[in-house]
Amino acid sequence: MAESAAYKYLGTGMSKEHGFSVAPFELRMEITQACNLRCSFCYLGDGKLWRAGRHLGEDDVLRWIDWTVENNIPAVRFTGGEPTLHPGIRLFCNYAYLRKRRIILNTNAMADERLYDDLIVHDLRVSVPCLDAKRLDEMTGGSGVLARKLSLIERTLAAGRRHVAMLTVVTPELIGKLEEFIKLLQALPGLRWLPLRYESSPSTPRPLTRAHMQALAQEMADLMDRYPDHARGMYLAAPFCSVTPTSLGARVFHGRALDCGPYVALNVNFAGNLAACFGGCELSGAGSLEEVRQSPELHACCSPDVLPRECRECRYVRRCDGGCRRPSGLAEHQGRHVDYLAGFVKE
Repeated sequence: MAESAAYKYLGTGMSKEHGFSVAPFELRMEITQACNLRCSFCYLGDGKLWRAGRHLGEDDVLRWIDWTVENNIPAVRFTGGEPTLHPGIRLFCNYAYLRKRRIILNTNAMADERLYDDLIVHDLRVSVPCLDAKRLDEMTGGSGVLARKLSLIERTLAAGRRHVAMLTVVTPELIGKLEEFIKLLQALPGLRWLPLRYESSPSTPRPLTRAHMQALAQEMADLMDRYPDHARGMYLAAPFCSVTPTSLGARVFHGRALDCGPYVALNVNFAGNLAACFGGCELSGAGSLEEVRQSPELHACCSPDVLPRECRECRYVRRCDGGCRRPSGLAEHQGRHVDYLAGFVKE
């Protein structure tokens, strides 16, 4: 496919000038580096940043909430680190509520129960990386972690005031165990499950293999057939061609363009600066959302035209978008860079 034809294929909102459509639903704010767990799968790696425990300034957080209002971004998400450790978390939720934003909170569930009851939150997302209590303590460096997580989920569902989801980083050791999460969904009506990719980090740039992806995709496809009301794929920004056939990846993985980066969210990092996604592509000097759309840094990081020819010619490029663009997980291919899991890249 000629390059001009490739751009035409990308469809509405994608052009040679802009490369892709930027219409974020939410602004994610990493409001603290502090964390009270030490998860082995953390996308920041070895935990040195967490030990520093630095918080984003209150004025910065409030300013970015105002920015979402000015740029018609309806939701804010507080994350970290563990956002409940920020001393201003009540203020941030209250202010976002007054500014009529939808409030999403990512948490490891280790805060005091009374704090969760006090916070104004519309969508609570609890990290649940596995359902084996002993193993979870080993993975997180905590004690009684699973019981704390399930207690928060059950209490919040019973109160009926918030949407509740569990976030699960899909590590290789979950292969063969995904059905356990489906059973939990059946036991707790109203709970959603968001299985997420095990992200590359500076210390672990390639935590998954294509063999892992194949096994996970086949397992999830089977669950989707057996439990259509509860198993709805994985929110993995992974190349569809990381599995065979590619159509299997397209069925099971939601793709970067539906779930990640500036397509659905922008990110404010620990330094208080706007970035395209967690861990990459800081947008220096970006002001309004329209200026973000014009940013050459954003274009270089995220636009489909920076992908290899194989991606640009693929029928699934509008959803897959080449997989994750985290710098530590990119592989070079014929002078361009793409997710290391892409099927045409040498392992």
